[in-house]
Amino acid sequence: MVVIRRATGADIPAIAAVGSSAWASNIFSFEPELPGMRAHVEKAFREFAETSFPTVTIAEVEQIVVGWGAREEDNDYISDLWVEPAVQGQGIGSSLLREMKNAILQAGYLKARISTHARNTGAIRLYQREGFNIVEQGPEWSTSLEREIDKVQMLADLE
Repeated sequence: MVVIRRATGADIPAIAAVGSSAWASNIFSFEPELPGMRAHVEKAFREFAETSFPTVTIAEVEQIVVGWGAREEDNDYISDLWVEPAVQGQGIGSSLLREMKNAILQAGYLKARISTHARNTGAIRLYQREGFNIVEQGPEWSTSLEREIDKVQMLADLE
C-alpha cells in the first residue's frame, strides 16, 4: 500500500537518492550523458533535499520512500515529480499527482501547472491521464542539462 505524507528532515537522503535515480533513468533514455553530468545532478538533488524538504510530498511503500513531488513555491506549480524506476507504472506517480493537485485546490487555486522535457513521453502520458493538457511547447533553459531544451507546459483544471 502506498502511503502519501509530508517529508521530514529524516527523508533528505531518500529524496536525493530517488530524485537522482529517476532523473538519470529517464533523461539518459533520450539525452546523451555528458562527462560530470551525473555528479552535477546528484549534488543538485542533495542541495534541493536539504533546503526544500518542507515543500516535498513523499510516497512510501513499507516505510521505504519510492517517490516524491514538490511545490517549491507552495503555489499552483508542481516543480518536481520523481518515482524510483523499479516501481514506475504502479500508480505511485498518479497518487502523488492527485495529492498535490488536491493541496493546490485546498490552497485556493483552480488550476495546477506542471512542465517536462518534450521528449519525456512517459511523464506526458501520466500527466495527461491525471487531467493535464499541453498548453505550450518551446525552448527553455535546463539547469541540469546546461543548455536549452524543448519543454512542454501543462495545465489541469481542478474544479
